[in-house]
Amino acid sequence: MEFTLKPSTNGSGAGVGAGFGFPDFSEAGTSELLGLMGQADLLRRRAEGYLVGLVARYGELEGPGAAATVCHQFGISAYRARQLARTAQGVAAMPEVLGAVRDGRISADQGGMVAESHKRAPMSEQDQQELLDLGGLQDHDEFKKTVAVREDQRRADDGMGRIERQRARRSFKVFDGTDGMVVLHAEIDQVSGDRVKIALGAMSDKMLVDDIAYDPIRTFEQRNADALVALITQQPADNANPAVVAPGGGTRPQKTVLVISADYDAIEGRLKNAGLIDGTPIELDELRRLACDADIVPMIFGAEGQPLYVGRAQRAVTKAQKLALYKRDRRCVGCGLRPQVCDAHHIIPWDQNGPTDITNLVLLCPRCHKKVHKHGHTIEHDTEASRYRLQPPPRPSLPRPTTHPPPVEQLTAA
Repeated sequence: MEFTLKPSTNGSGAGVGAGFGFPDFSEAGTSELLGLMGQADLLRRRAEGYLVGLVARYGELEGPGAAATVCHQFGISAYRARQLARTAQGVAAMPEVLGAVRDGRISADQGGMVAESHKRAPMSEQDQQELLDLGGLQDHDEFKKTVAVREDQRRADDGMGRIERQRARRSFKVFDGTDGMVVLHAEIDQVSGDRVKIALGAMSDKMLVDDIAYDPIRTFEQRNADALVALITQQPADNANPAVVAPGGGTRPQKTVLVISADYDAIEGRLKNAGLIDGTPIELDELRRLACDADIVPMIFGAEGQPLYVGRAQRAVTKAQKLALYKRDRRCVGCGLRPQVCDAHHIIPWDQNGPTDITNLVLLCPRCHKKVHKHGHTIEHDTEASRYRLQPPPRPSLPRPTTHPPPVEQLTAA
């Protein structure tokens, strides 16, 4: 069994208009399933490579930011959209790599690795070809290590040690996963990594003692996750006197500020529909538990002393207005970045008599804010979706061709 091309319905032949015939595998054996899986993976790679080529071309015309915004509208996460746009931008400058991605010889992620490595330490055509050959033989993690080793070899004479080069590439990202979970992705140098592993192991071992004593249902992975959260969110019991040790290990919960939105049912006299500022629902029992270790900031709209409309009285937004923008926009209206890092932007500029009212404010991350003030982007209100959008400036129209006068010979003949 194999995948077959169906005739195109628009008369254009194979290509964008062509469809695929997917064979029935309900009666397939193990060897046939493996073959079909290989064909499906090749098809996926080629489709992904074609998408990367499209995004790369769109990025050339409209800019990487606009490409990321379009990718986000495909239904993928904002982080994955920015990653796809960055990959497309990188491989667009490397025709051989782009061709390998579009042919399915390497995945789009592998192509992005090669492009990022080339940006940090330029590689020769031979280096590129060797990596492309290895990309078809190695899995994602193995290829990632190979790219890193080859990059270290190319940068061996830059006067920096391996650890220094690793530290120059350190990064930490926090983003929302596809299933509502929060994903943490960190890349740090080996020395720092060993320190983290030691601290994480020590905290996990301490929690294991509690697990044995109280017999909770907690797996090894869950205990590691709890240990990581504890390391990040707890602090010494007495910062002024580290020698003072609190019961239970010398740490106390670090105060965390949470912005919670909830409806108050006046008839029943209780809260309903509690949620975080990004719209994620949260059960009231969980809210009560968090209230023990966090400062809860309620969403109060239009209450006395919390004005949402201040007109021209002041330029800076109030805390209540910022919280209201968190609730309404939930993220940067341009790229979808989390609201905590966003600025409150005046749609009608303050110096053009724009009021500091909630209807004249939107959330913009620093990058999208710069697009408005430096590159001519505008804010538009989608009345049907009841949300604001960042729109790129209109592309300049090409000048119409001018009509040239007839040759002198024709005028003489006339």
